[in-house]
Amino acid sequence: MKVKHNKKRNVGLIFAQLSQYISEALVEGKVQKSKKAIDILQKHFVPGTELFKEFRLFRAMMITEVPSSSLASSIITEAKGAARNLDIKVLTQQKSALIKDINYVLGESTFYNRRVEDYKEFATVQTLLSQWRSPNPDIVVSSKFEGELHSYLLKEKNNKDLVDLKTPQANRLVVEIMHKKIEEKFGASFSQDQIDLLREYVFSENDSDAFRSKLASIKKSTMNSLSEYSLMCENKILTNQLDEVKHSVQSLDIDNFDDDSISKYLTLMKLTEELTTGDESNGRP
Repeated sequence: MKVKHNKKRNVGLIFAQLSQYISEALVEGKVQKSKKAIDILQKHFVPGTELFKEFRLFRAMMITEVPSSSLASSIITEAKGAARNLDIKVLTQQKSALIKDINYVLGESTFYNRRVEDYKEFATVQTLLSQWRSPNPDIVVSSKFEGELHSYLLKEKNNKDLVDLKTPQANRLVVEIMHKKIEEKFGASFSQDQIDLLREYVFSENDSDAFRSKLASIKKSTMNSLSEYSLMCENKILTNQLDEVKHSVQSLDIDNFDDDSISKYLTLMKLTEELTTGDESNGRP
């Protein structure tokens, strides 16, 4: 039995692929690239929208593990009713807007080719959602796929990283993925404060006053450390170099930040740490 499945309109699959895209970008050190995908998630997976309702329904069927056959049947029955209550016209428009943003904002022709674990089950769930709300469902297709979903619901699942989306501003699933990848890539060489700054940069908005305040604080702390160090430095050549460093630090713009400038702030944090550690080792308070 051959059933047509449009993976570009499979909301569960797209969410999984966006999460993969974000992870890959961060591992490659392309923070700005990952922010674009996060912005898409935050823009489209908004509680109350038809797209989000289908995503939650989709996710419930993908991660729910039930102990009995009768309960699995009940869940499928409830899912049918929920699927039919969605506004298909609005849902279609919202999916089209999501696809458009992925195509134009990310601009990656191979985006939809990403391999996703349990792809067959993703396709099964989306096919059923489409069949359940169709005015002329294919009974043979529905029966076959409902049987497959029934068996899948009874399977043991690993839901460690599948966390509820509370709000578009606090996507816990993506946060967990990002934290894990940051620590895998930088954990051995970055301090906790540096990792925290990188995390905040990934999830900050461009108009975030709190993030700007943090950058200003890093600048101030570095300037203070450099000033204290210059007072005890007796090497004139090094003193002149410190003046140049101070000028460079002072010239950093906290209002316009990108990957390059954030890497400079990470360097400042390391410099401040080394200067402070050096003072302590020399008996300075």
